[in-house]
Amino acid sequence: MPIDDITPPPARPLVLVVDDEPSIRLVARLMLERAGFVVDEAGDAAEAMGRALRAERRYSAVLLDVSLPDRSGIDVMSDLRLASRCAPIILTSGRAEEDLPEHGAEGYLAKPFSRDQLLSAVRAATALTPR
Repeated sequence: MPIDDITPPPARPLVLVVDDEPSIRLVARLMLERAGFVVDEAGDAAEAMGRALRAERRYSAVLLDVSLPDRSGIDVMSDLRLASRCAPIILTSGRAEEDLPEHGAEGYLAKPFSRDQLLSAVRAATALTPR
């Protein structure tokens, strides 16, 4: 087979997980990686912005905690969208979604979440990501 006919495999979707709790980042990363996603992590808003600005490719989705130590997840959403070139955002919180009226995210995931809930939310968000 000629080399010209070899097509590289498609890139696995890249997800940014932003949460100040290391255990939540670890569990989310393991669940997502086992499902075929590539995961980048950040522990606060500043780190998330830095990662988004330096990312070599577009995030397919961002899993963003509402309560971060340096900035509210809701407040950082617009900056993060610009930095990550409009990636869909899934907010996470221990509060009910009704407590966060008109948050503007593409998805919402209540903590604690199951593997199925996480994968369903991320797959729905990645379906919104322009190719």
